[in-house]
Amino acid sequence: MNYQDYIDLGFTRHDLNDAVEEKQTGYGGFSLERVVFSNVSIGVCSGELDKPKMYIKKRDSETNHIIQITPEAVKDLMEGRI
Repeated sequence: MNYQDYIDLGFTRHDLNDAVEEKQTGYGGFSLERVVFSNVSIGVCSGELDKPKMYIKKRDSETNHIIQITPEAVKDLMEGRI
């Protein structure tokens, strides 16, 4: 998927201002995120739009399970096919 596909699915852009990314590419990078459920979100970073990740908050913890999913699965989740 490309940037506009994620935006069309309701993802929100967050500029990262990453100094390492800026040194390599000339811009600070961004992430795109969408909350699926209160404890589940999907995110993707610039440069890795083909590698979205699902973040599931761990029970009684501030950390997350992080699972790489396919762009097709993202579309199915966001379009209510699952």
